[in-house]
Amino acid sequence: MKCRKELVLSGFRVQYVDLREPKPRTPRELIHVADKAWLDALGLLGQNITGNIRDLYERAGYKVFSVEPIKPKRVVELDLCQLWEEAKPPIGEEVPATTAEEENAK
Repeated sequence: MKCRKELVLSGFRVQYVDLREPKPRTPRELIHVADKAWLDALGLLGQNITGNIRDLYERAGYKVFSVEPIKPKRVVELDLCQLWEEAKPPIGEEVPATTAEEENAK
């Protein structure tokens, strides 16, 4: 089993305003992070990342002024086996199993 995964992350600085606010509106800035798989999928669909980010924000009711890439890209290597070991509960300790009926009863 392959236990290592490499993530390539790219950041984009998004400057926008919330159109639902009363005037004068406050300009805001947010960092939007995308991984290489998402960028590759957009490329296969014939879309670019800036247009996609702009569409996501405008569908949520924001006006986007600019989408600028941030340099450099970040490359992260994960050890999935170690992550799995840390996520498992300790031996002898059971994970409580709840059903939908039990959740609704609470």
